[in-house]
Amino acid sequence: MTTPDITLCMIIKNEANHLEKCLSSVCGLVSEIIIADTGSEDNSKEIAQRFGAKIIDIPWENDFAKARNISLEYATSAWVLVLDADEAVDHWSEELLQPLLGAEYIHGYWLPIIHYVGEIPEADFVTDHVCRLFKNDKRIIFRGSIHEEIASSIWELPAGEIAYADLRIFHYGYLEDELLRKNKYNRNLALINRDLRLQPNHLFLRYALGAEYYQQGQYKEAAEILLPLLTDVPAPSGYVSDIYLKTAYALQLCDRKQEAEEVFRTGSGLFPDFTDLLESYALLLLEQGKLSSAKHFLENALQSGNTAQKYPSSSGSGTYRTELLAGRVCEKLYQYPDAWRHYEAAIQHKPDYSEAWKELVPLSLLSGEKAQLRALTHNYLHSLSPDTLSYLLPAALNARDPEWQAELSTASQLPSSVQAALQAILEINNQPEHFQTLAPLEQLLHDPSHLSNRSFVLGYLWAFSCRIEDTESAMRWLVCLLPYRPGILSIHHILAGNYRLKADLSDLNYAAQLLLQTGAWNSLLTLYRHSEGSSLQWSSLPQPLLYGLLEAPTSIKKQWCSIYVSKHPQYHTPADCTEWHLYAAISYSCGEMPILHVEDEAALRRVGGATAAVSLAYYKLQLAAEVYPQGIPSAHIPSALLLRSASRT
Repeated sequence: MTTPDITLCMIIKNEANHLEKCLSSVCGLVSEIIIADTGSEDNSKEIAQRFGAKIIDIPWENDFAKARNISLEYATSAWVLVLDADEAVDHWSEELLQPLLGAEYIHGYWLPIIHYVGEIPEADFVTDHVCRLFKNDKRIIFRGSIHEEIASSIWELPAGEIAYADLRIFHYGYLEDELLRKNKYNRNLALINRDLRLQPNHLFLRYALGAEYYQQGQYKEAAEILLPLLTDVPAPSGYVSDIYLKTAYALQLCDRKQEAEEVFRTGSGLFPDFTDLLESYALLLLEQGKLSSAKHFLENALQSGNTAQKYPSSSGSGTYRTELLAGRVCEKLYQYPDAWRHYEAAIQHKPDYSEAWKELVPLSLLSGEKAQLRALTHNYLHSLSPDTLSYLLPAALNARDPEWQAELSTASQLPSSVQAALQAILEINNQPEHFQTLAPLEQLLHDPSHLSNRSFVLGYLWAFSCRIEDTESAMRWLVCLLPYRPGILSIHHILAGNYRLKADLSDLNYAAQLLLQTGAWNSLLTLYRHSEGSSLQWSSLPQPLLYGLLEAPTSIKKQWCSIYVSKHPQYHTPADCTEWHLYAAISYSCGEMPILHVEDEAALRRVGGATAAVSLAYYKLQLAAEVYPQGIPSAHIPSALLLRSASRT
């Protein structure tokens, strides 16, 4: 293999944290490395020398273009690649580079640069395009003391041409710790303002200043600078689309909604495939309650797909993030099958997208699509991170779905202690009712490798003991559990019949989930019956658990409904309405109509809002269908799905 005829040119100062990663990424891809050092005091130079770099010491004169142009003067190869120390190339190869370097009429290449943002490296990002690979020509130079660029000098050449090359560069300098460490915001603002004092009408500098304020979350200042640029900047400049996006979003966050909508409307007409702009416009429309219009713009964004090659973009725009938002809008429109398809598409784009799983799982369960959920889990199981699995495992346990639990237990990325505990729970749940032993879980307590999982195991031992109504065993495991969950003692007293004791809500939720997961129905009903002084609201529990409750034996559900009615519920808040909707859904699942007195219906109407309206409309439809089964069709949407919508309101 021949090393590509490329000189890597860099300027650095105190970049020991990143430099090795950067230079390692270009090993075998460049013929020489020129590094202009502006005063490093760490071991940056020593790192550079290990990679054979030629180091030039230069003074820092608050001018990035000047420093970069000095480094270009030392390049001897036919082509130049420019990187910063906090960047790295994404697995480039000599086979990809050589055809690009042989293109006779191309003077430079736009390269996609992935700017990672936030606190976690390689998670969220925004995408931009920069001309960083270009011919070594004395006429090609950088311009601009800040946000320096080289494209304008190429375009001034006779037939100067810049093409696009899909060679990605990763940039880590916008991560929060890096911004703080280098104080980039203040440095950039100082340089931009200095240059603007000399050239107050310079369009790109005004844009750079507005973008800097935008990045810092100073949206009022950003809007005031960017809004006039919409009429001042000529369309071919290349950054007009970004001005529309940033201006509209800044106006929206400054509560200047009407102006924001006007900018969004104009921008979406000029750039109908700019997915970030379309998605942001949809969010504004969604905020205004214009659901159908929001869905329209999201569908347009999805039709355009990933347009990061054409516009500045952020992670997931036009793909998984837009699919997630489209699914949520469809749910608000009660278009549940469409919502499911959007969530599935989001996961297909990004299998470990936990936000999509958190929407798809309860929607699948409450709509009766368990088989599809299990199939999707099977397809992507080994692509899921521990964080995503930490949501899916409790969901499968709450849903009381042994096949789904068994599928998840085979995930190789699960800690072995979690796998063993889950398999022990499955084994106990599969035991016949006349013979039940807790040995599979008890054995784990004697294994040192399960020490970190001890409280998890003890909780299930307590709950299974409650299921088999072994009071002595339940007390023994409860005592062992107390150091980890002190509040479990109050649960014990409630189960023992202490009506006056009020348990902490988190302890009630914890106990309710364990008892339901293990099928300890009598204890679960006792907890509900005796928790008179506590604020246990079932509809606020995880939605997979509500599915598990809806799938409980009919006799258990009828008792649950009797307890609800016996508590004489009051209806003062939307949460009270949602609780009534849960009661109604459980009644429907038993083939019965919920009890609703005239005064309670009036109270629900007084609370108002979508939750009460949906609940009562569905109730009326069910009544009509019962009285006129041939003349009035029953509601086609399962009550459980309306419960999901109500609990999200």
